[in-house]
Amino acid sequence: MGIGEIMNKKMIVLLGLTPALLFSMACAGETIVETVEVEKIVVQEKEVVKEVPVEVVVEKEVVKEVIVEVEADKKPIIAAKEVASGDISVPQSKQSGGVVHFGLQGVGPAPGLNRAQSPESLMWMSVSELLFRPGKPGSGNEKDLVQPWLAKSWEMSDDFMTATVTIQDGVQFHGGNGELSACDIAWSLNDANGKTTPTSIHGQAGDFAAFLDAAECADDSTLIMNFSAVESRWQTMLFNGGGDGHNVFSKKLYDEKGEDWMRENVISTGPFSVGKWLVNDRAELVAVKDHWANPPKIEKLVMIAVPEGSTRKAMMSTGEIDIADLDLRETIPLLKAGFGQSSGQRQSGVTLHLAGNYWETEHAQTGEVLKHPTMIHDIPWIGNPFKPNDGNNPDGMNDQDQARMVRNAIARSYDRDLLNEVIMGGFGNAYYVNGFFADDPNWDEKYAYEYDPELAEAMLDSAGYPRGKDGYRFEMPLYGFTNTALYEETADALSGFFEDVGIKTAVVKAAYAIARPSMVGRTNTTPTIQWCRSGLKVPYDWPRMEEETTLTRGGFGCHMENPMVLKTFKNVSTEADPAKRLASNLDLLDYMYTEALAPGVVTKKFIQVFNPNYIKAWPQYVSVQAAYSGWELIELK
Repeated sequence: MGIGEIMNKKMIVLLGLTPALLFSMACAGETIVETVEVEKIVVQEKEVVKEVPVEVVVEKEVVKEVIVEVEADKKPIIAAKEVASGDISVPQSKQSGGVVHFGLQGVGPAPGLNRAQSPESLMWMSVSELLFRPGKPGSGNEKDLVQPWLAKSWEMSDDFMTATVTIQDGVQFHGGNGELSACDIAWSLNDANGKTTPTSIHGQAGDFAAFLDAAECADDSTLIMNFSAVESRWQTMLFNGGGDGHNVFSKKLYDEKGEDWMRENVISTGPFSVGKWLVNDRAELVAVKDHWANPPKIEKLVMIAVPEGSTRKAMMSTGEIDIADLDLRETIPLLKAGFGQSSGQRQSGVTLHLAGNYWETEHAQTGEVLKHPTMIHDIPWIGNPFKPNDGNNPDGMNDQDQARMVRNAIARSYDRDLLNEVIMGGFGNAYYVNGFFADDPNWDEKYAYEYDPELAEAMLDSAGYPRGKDGYRFEMPLYGFTNTALYEETADALSGFFEDVGIKTAVVKAAYAIARPSMVGRTNTTPTIQWCRSGLKVPYDWPRMEEETTLTRGGFGCHMENPMVLKTFKNVSTEADPAKRLASNLDLLDYMYTEALAPGVVTKKFIQVFNPNYIKAWPQYVSVQAAYSGWELIELK
């Protein structure tokens, strides 16, 4: 029976939160590496607590130049609904002397060496700088999306395979550590690139490896970037302060001080220098008053780790912090009470990645024939194109058909509108297909998975997974990316829906450091709630989803490797006609909807709240990916 034949019934299921404990990167759990425990377990109706072996894979880690306009919403990104603000009022700040306190969930490691996973958040916090950045704060005009930063001028070769960049003169490294040269930028980029530095675990090691060979410096002022594949987003995303790039450090310091010193010290060129960085505690960023381009208007920015959002909200109401990064449910009462808001207008989708469907047969760049360890065992949501008949397929279905039916059932088993209300406070939107936002004019409502648990159950029956005597069809682990509370909450909420249709669901509570190696190694079989670059809201004709292909092998992979995605990415990356790019991506939308490999859940808008009694204005740059930007633009009263 096909999907269309059984789409005919509806029912309402209340939101349930089923707590659980599990981490398994291979359902059979052949290799025991570490047992993961959760400190806090909340039990509701039933307790599902397991200790399961963890498999950990050792980590190693195209397009004519087209700038596409991103529309900017000039109005506040969040309108304060009628939400009770309680006794909250805007206080006087407890800070003075130009010091601003910023409360956020955590202060993570920040090594001063790209290969050691130096985070792009240093760039977002105005500590480091890149070649380009968005222009006027709040402007999404095409001409403002790419403005020179460390780049003074640039040109692209006729075949789009070599970029030659002249860098700014007189840019100084913090602390009197010399003048920036093009050789520093080339070294920093090569240090991050997984192709040129195979030991790099930088967040973009695989992304750079997908399109870049070694960068060079012709002289101190001239940077040469050699592309191995055409990449149209090099200015808007990959070397842009509003995107997903790398930090720039001093090659001379590395040669003089060594790797260990670089790991412990952050020396770059941005408007703020690092005065103190205490992981899980605080970071103090000191204004560089003689900065070559943008001296900050404040004296010091102190980042304070406050894990609980409710505590950050309370600290805003007492004046202990002046800016907070909060979930939307905690943001709304503050806006209602009169706090200010600022945003770079980034939006991301929260996605359920039904991991393990690695279907490409060869490495897209090297031609290496690939093995497929995620298909050693029969796992309900993983289709095996290499062994289409594995003995448990219903009549008329091969393994791909069976797994597709399961994934489509899962995609229809949860109520996105209810999740938006419960998790996002009603200020997100329903999200259906990863990479494609429903509020874009190119969206077609036929691609919205309708909440229909009866249909989901019928699909699971048809796929050969009836309920057993215990009421369950099969077991499924579910990992919520632990660096963000939103993803953990989403995993907990989804587990209740999955249990209701007979899928015994165990939610993984494990550090990302344990999970990430399997994503890099392309061995993950655990459905995962996590952000990938494909979840960014970008124009429909932009290239997308390279992390879902073998192009980024050696670095992070987004839970699948797909031939159709690879073909589309290459076509869109080398196509100059926007209409043809759009048509290719709409075909990809249709494919992703049908296969249900990465169904969406909700969308998230990124905003920060600030104390208007202390902060006069904070105009952020419009950013495709940066969670926040333009800290040097904060103006106090």
